[in-house]
Amino acid sequence: MIIKTIYRGGMMGLFSRKKDKGSNNLELLGLKGQVSTMKCLLMAGIRDVPLKTTLASSEVAVDQVNSYQYLETSDKVPNLTQGDFSVSGVRAILTYIDVKGKGVSLIPKKARNLGLQNYWIDVCYQTFGPATQAFINNSMTEKDTATLSDVLKSLEKILAENEFIVGQLSFADPHVAAYIYVLRVGGYDLTDYPNIGKWISRLEGKMSGSLNIEGFQADMQSGASQVA
Repeated sequence: MIIKTIYRGGMMGLFSRKKDKGSNNLELLGLKGQVSTMKCLLMAGIRDVPLKTTLASSEVAVDQVNSYQYLETSDKVPNLTQGDFSVSGVRAILTYIDVKGKGVSLIPKKARNLGLQNYWIDVCYQTFGPATQAFINNSMTEKDTATLSDVLKSLEKILAENEFIVGQLSFADPHVAAYIYVLRVGGYDLTDYPNIGKWISRLEGKMSGSLNIEGFQADMQSGASQVA
């Protein structure tokens, strides 16, 4: 089953020359409950890039392949297209959306901030993501519990002193925020982390429209979410 949704963001001119409107549309093919898709939606909201989004139900058979997956129709998710251009994988899509966005790029210019950004992205893939997946699947080990606690405590401390994870808004924010949304929907108790809650509110304040997570909620609560 394919569910059609529209991400409502501000309109913007993508090119200096007027072209056929159809060629300007950015279309995202994503998967319900997939954190990689959530990251793309977060980045689009932060960068004020309107997306026409199609979400496939997580009931569709998929195989995990790095940062994206294949639907049984051989379509890759997440996948972004614009006209005859197509790119797959969350890292590539986030970069493309960032370039198309309004204002200053989220890529830090200072080496220190760039290093911190990349560190937190690695944390997401190597520790935070797997532990979050274990929580959603109700398969938490003592190690997973400790990992989640350590990551959240570190974030809480950092966000007590910074508005965003590396100080300025960067790629680290949508990457990490996606897992916070998953934990929230899954019922993880975040009351001990008020600075994380305030940070999420600041991120949402940057968005051109509200992030629609209803399509993810049922899948996450049923343990069917794909954390990648």
